[in-house]
Amino acid sequence: MNNFYVRKRPLALALALSATIPVQAQVSEKPFQLQQTVVTANRSEQLLVDALPHTTVIGRDVIERSQALDLPALLAGEAGFQFTQNGGRGTAASLFLRGSASLQVLVLIDGVPLTKQDSTGSVSLEHIMLDQVERVEVVRGNVSAIYGSGAVGGVIQVFMRKGLGASKAFAGMEAGSYGSSRVWGGVSGESADTNYFVGVGSHRTAGFSAMNTQQYPNENPDSDGYRNSNFNLGLTHTLSPGHSIGLRTQGSDGEFDSDGGGFGTADALYKGATYLRTWMVYSHNQITRDWLSQISLSQGRERSVYDASVSAFPYDSQAVTRSRTLNWSNNLVVGNFLLTAGVESQRQAVDTSDSYATQLNRSRNLSSLFAGLSGAVGAHSMQFNLRRDNTEGIPGETTGYAGYGYQLQPQWKLIASLSTAFNLPPLGYLYDPFSGNPSLKPESARSAELGLQWTQGAQAMRATFFKTRTSNLMQYDFATWSFNNVTDASNRGLELSYSARLARTDVRASLTLQDPLDESTGARLIRRASSMASLAATVPLGHWTLGADLRYTSERPDIATVPSLPAYTVMNLNSRFALTQSLAWTARVDNLFDRQYQTAYGYNQPGRSFYAGLVWTQR
Repeated sequence: MNNFYVRKRPLALALALSATIPVQAQVSEKPFQLQQTVVTANRSEQLLVDALPHTTVIGRDVIERSQALDLPALLAGEAGFQFTQNGGRGTAASLFLRGSASLQVLVLIDGVPLTKQDSTGSVSLEHIMLDQVERVEVVRGNVSAIYGSGAVGGVIQVFMRKGLGASKAFAGMEAGSYGSSRVWGGVSGESADTNYFVGVGSHRTAGFSAMNTQQYPNENPDSDGYRNSNFNLGLTHTLSPGHSIGLRTQGSDGEFDSDGGGFGTADALYKGATYLRTWMVYSHNQITRDWLSQISLSQGRERSVYDASVSAFPYDSQAVTRSRTLNWSNNLVVGNFLLTAGVESQRQAVDTSDSYATQLNRSRNLSSLFAGLSGAVGAHSMQFNLRRDNTEGIPGETTGYAGYGYQLQPQWKLIASLSTAFNLPPLGYLYDPFSGNPSLKPESARSAELGLQWTQGAQAMRATFFKTRTSNLMQYDFATWSFNNVTDASNRGLELSYSARLARTDVRASLTLQDPLDESTGARLIRRASSMASLAATVPLGHWTLGADLRYTSERPDIATVPSLPAYTVMNLNSRFALTQSLAWTARVDNLFDRQYQTAYGYNQPGRSFYAGLVWTQR
């Protein structure tokens, strides 16, 4: 990250919630929110309050307080987010951000893009555990002009833990309901001119039946378990002041049991596994005081295995997708502005096979040029990005982002933006022997936003009105038994987010009101809610830290042959007790009121469950 660009002038801005006057509250001496930095909003480090796209940072402190285990659980309470899951932990999860499906949201791990090229097209977020995660950044809206294909709903970037400073170790263990157990640990530090981090984690649960046997009585009622092992390794060596090289690699192996999706039998067994890997080698070079050059070679790889050999319709399959990327980025400070420019070359590949001797082995090359300009003059701040992506066998795409901010008062900032985005069809959508369509066109999107940002002390709020239209939406078409550009879609709505430290209590809240529509029918898009809300609070009381979070999701349509899914509210509690300066006892209750709800028709979600553990951090 280019630390030289973090702006030093005092700022009184952060996230904003609404145009109403916020509560005047006693705050802590250190305004935590105003000191946060973000790199995903414009590919360079800047203060969060300076980011023009609606951006959220979830740091390690928030992750630990929430006691969330995986990425979907952590993001479910953030503005614009909605998740569905086909059963318990480790089963297939789908993401919606501003109504955009998983395929339309770009996921990065330490800058490595995860793009799944089989006929599902969805990155397996349910297997990304938080044991080794340092922070998560979310940028909402069309940002293909910064990151290329897939950034229609936004970008999620996961940053793994890294080694800094003196040697330090950490470890933890947890056990609880559904036969669950979890252990994790790691060590980080600095030796001579090399920083290092090594961490591992493991999670096991016996789970519960993925499908509701009252709705689908033929399905196997047995418990469907999950096993996960993950690791993280990082090395950075300083060659000389301003010049460093490094290696990062991480992986997560998830093995899960599931049910037959309504076509199973009482004795059928369905099993699967997903193996996620990323690696990156890089060089960061401060060429001059104002010029930072970064070059990296990286790969994201996902191997998926499915086994339904013990079922009425025996079947097994495997798919390996890879995305290898060479990126050269440059950041140059010119007066009050930061100029970014770079080139990128990517090779995407997929290799699948199944028990019917059906195979798919395809690859394609992508090349990109991108540039951006961001900065501020007086009360005016701006960001412009332009990107050209050329894809083998598909016409090139040019996308842009134009954002403007005006400082109305020291506490208030008005923000507006226009942007375009596109989304390439995965190789499986194009060439799968059963469902592929080589004539598929990329999706394209355009968006307009108007936002208001407010901050005072450690309170930070943001309101964003957005309107997005997506053309050539790619969906499976049952009329042709293949993927097609079947419709256009639109969404308009309001996102409200708030974070603060009021007295000693940390508070995070969000509200999303939206109207995601299929323009060909005027109906709401499947499984998209029209409103979501969340509220989380954490307060220290002596040796105790007590927390609670409340999440609400409104009614959603499911597939046409089943009823709509009713609204639901889930409340979770968590606590931490400091036994010593280094050792703490943790406990949490998920789904406190034992609500029975579904995020996808016919699939169970966990009831009330209890967990307790110990966490140790070397001081």
